[in-house]
Amino acid sequence: MSYTAERVEAAARGRWGKRTLKTRMHTKTVVDFETGCWVWGGGTDDKGYGQINVEGAPVKAHIVMFRIYGGVIPEGLTLDHLCRNILCCNPEHLEPTTRAENTRRQLAAIGHHNALRTHCRKGHEFTPENTKPGAKADHRVCRACAQEANRAYRARQKAKVA
Repeated sequence: MSYTAERVEAAARGRWGKRTLKTRMHTKTVVDFETGCWVWGGGTDDKGYGQINVEGAPVKAHIVMFRIYGGVIPEGLTLDHLCRNILCCNPEHLEPTTRAENTRRQLAAIGHHNALRTHCRKGHEFTPENTKPGAKADHRVCRACAQEANRAYRARQKAKVA
């Protein structure tokens, strides 16, 4: 059992005044009825994950909630947010996986997200005439942006020669 797991279990048995750790957790979450996510409303770490202090040490909120509801994270595995919302603490949306599987799922979700975009970063519409395949299989390039970048590159090269 990891140090974090021991802290969470000890804190779940203890009390803060009249509030248990479970009560503390639920006072900081809001249910999104469209997605079923329990969205963390407390503090976050530098990567945007929910965080709560348990016996004086910061612990990721989704890990605490998963353990409170009886979830076990086997050694060497991490929790994956199946809903892709890193602030979600709903134990039903969390699954222990390897880091490699977690990363693969993240990349698949990003690729899907990019496929839903209708315009590039500069606002040009992705039409068949204005879109060409990118270097990677799931990428696409805005032709107008590519032309602008090529013009700027040629101008810089020409300025170097002059």
